Amino acid sequence: MSYSSFKKDKLLIEGWRKYLTEEEKAEPESSGMSITDQTSFTELSDPATGVKFMQELLKGGDLFAQLQKAQYSTKKKKQEWFTTKSVEELKGWISGLGDGDVNKGIKVFAQRAAAVGKKIPSSGIPKKDMPFLPGPPDATGNVKDVEDALQPGGKLNVDLMEKTDPPPANTFVGMKSPEAQKFMTGGHKANDGDAEDDMLKIELGGGIIASEAIPTQSNILIPKGMGMAIKGLSGGNLDAYGGLNGEILDGHHRWSATMLNDPGAEIGTVARIDLDTLGRNETLKYLTAIGNALGNATKVN
Repeated sequence: MSYSSFKKDKLLIEGWRKYLTEEEKAEPESSGMSITDQTSFTELSDPATGVKFMQELLKGGDLFAQLQKAQYSTKKKKQEWFTTKSVEELKGWISGLGDGDVNKGIKVFAQRAAAVGKKIPSSGIPKKDMPFLPGPPDATGNVKDVEDALQPGGKLNVDLMEKTDPPPANTFVGMKSPEAQKFMTGGHKANDGDAEDDMLKIELGGGIIASEAIPTQSNILIPKGMGMAIKGLSGGNLDAYGGLNGEILDGHHRWSATMLNDPGAEIGTVARIDLDTLGRNETLKYLTAIGNALGNATKVN
């Protein structure tokens, strides 16, 4: 081999090495994905999309910055408690899902996120139509009063079967209102002629396996649900009511976090109520009025 050929080959090899080094240093190409505070788990209903989404997040680039922005409360003017603080925190969580293997954890995340997305109804019940009942820490009254209102033979009993229509939300708040008193005792024999007919089955306490639960709201958001999961939320009490068939009426983000961490975990409910006899929407109207009468103004916004 001539000196000139050797020199030419050497230059080619050095050029190739330089190219490889520059490729390694170059920023990986963006997937084009984005996330806001309103991005739903329905976007991850395909596990392949979930894999790409998590791979992009773990790069720590623009998508991760968008996630943190989506976990900022404009109302509170600060980051929410469930904010993912760093890529390292995210990577540690994903590694845990995969028993120490990040790539396995990504696949587990994608499968579980897809399961959440596929369960979300296309048109859920708006938050403003959800009753605010005793049980959660910020509510007044006792869950026993809800049971009393739905069962005959006690101090309270709402007229459910003769159809004393429930009033619009927040018509009254608290039992000092004569309208509230009339509504909450409408099922008594003196008021409707039958002391035993106004009844909806209610079971206090109880729980539902996360993977068997049926969400009733459609705005179950990735930044909030995944953020809670990364902070370790899994199972426990939802401080919310459910249906006898597994429906959950509130606590949807805590449910989604549990689905990501442990789909087999049980989520506890304040009580479970028959939503079928009168129909779900009609039952929720009665429950809303009961919550109002017990002192809880419906959160209409």
